[in-house]
Amino acid sequence: MSEPIIRELKEDDLWNGFLESLDSLKQASNIEKTKAKDIFEKINSNPDHIVAVAEIDGRVVGSATLLIESKFIHNGGLAGHIEDVVVNKEYQGQRIGEKIMRYLVEKAKKRGCYKTILDCTDDVKPFYEKLGFKQVANELRLDNN
Repeated sequence: MSEPIIRELKEDDLWNGFLESLDSLKQASNIEKTKAKDIFEKINSNPDHIVAVAEIDGRVVGSATLLIESKFIHNGGLAGHIEDVVVNKEYQGQRIGEKIMRYLVEKAKKRGCYKTILDCTDDVKPFYEKLGFKQVANELRLDNN
């Protein structure tokens, strides 16, 4: 098997494994093509919304998102938020998630983020701790639906 290429999402990726890989988090592959294209264009137009993908043999097998938030505190500093980290089940255990994460952490550093944060469940916490993340707070959530 080839080494994964880690890069930013392109429109063609939507129908080349990207949406299917998101199904591990929540059903996404059934989205209408026009809706998926509209979402891609909105995300792609925002330089503070970065979706990284892992491509192997021409197919997307994993992804994660980095959102960069401008703050009033920290003298207008930037904070990176990582979301939706996923690797297709067939490719898990091959350090692909780690490579995607390192790519996004480096992006956040280059953009000048003073911190990069994420939320996760207890079962995947060791994965993020291995990458240097530390638990510093508790997540609280209110679903608005």
